[in-house]
Amino acid sequence: MRLDFGYRRNGTAGFVQVLSISRASADAKLLAYTAVHIREKTESSEFTAVTDVHLLAENERHRFVQETLREAGVESVAMEGFAVWTAKMRPMIQ
Repeated sequence: MRLDFGYRRNGTAGFVQVLSISRASADAKLLAYTAVHIREKTESSEFTAVTDVHLLAENERHRFVQETLREAGVESVAMEGFAVWTAKMRPMIQ
């Protein structure tokens, strides 16, 4: 898997990946697998998945994606909230 964006913050490696839940929700399993294996090799890392839709608990597919990512320690951010996430992260990584 090739991650979309990487950054470093206070010695922590950060990775961002865009996931299309409406088209390929199974990609969440691939990202979770990748995150687990990268964490085994790096001392400190964090992962964020930017999803094309907001994950709803009442939708079975969304719940599967959310649980898969959560178990692997991957934070999910909907595309509509990505600007807020970016504004929060910008001062920390500059």
